[in-house]
Amino acid sequence: FCLAEHLYEEMQSRGWTTEDVAVRMQTPNGAAMDLFCLDLLMAVQDDGLIVDNEMFDGLSRAFGASPQMFRNIHKGWVKRPERRSPFECPDDAFGPTSRRGMIRVVK
Repeated sequence: FCLAEHLYEEMQSRGWTTEDVAVRMQTPNGAAMDLFCLDLLMAVQDDGLIVDNEMFDGLSRAFGASPQMFRNIHKGWVKRPERRSPFECPDDAFGPTSRRGMIRVVK
């Protein structure tokens, strides 16, 4: 499974949206940039999407888990495309007003 699917399940169990996670990430980029990056991560599952160490560290702070756990989930998904199952993050993850429609991927 992809990192977005794992994050969605964790968010659901806590009753959080991406906005709640972004506030808890506390990266030097600030909550607005964290929200943008997290929304992108949740909406786009693509090999070309770069998830950096700051994102992994922020997720670690938000969820109280090791950054390595998030790296391993992401790395496993990237390395094994043949084992992927499709995941489209539900709109409720994006808060009361979905921002999913604003995220477009041009290939």
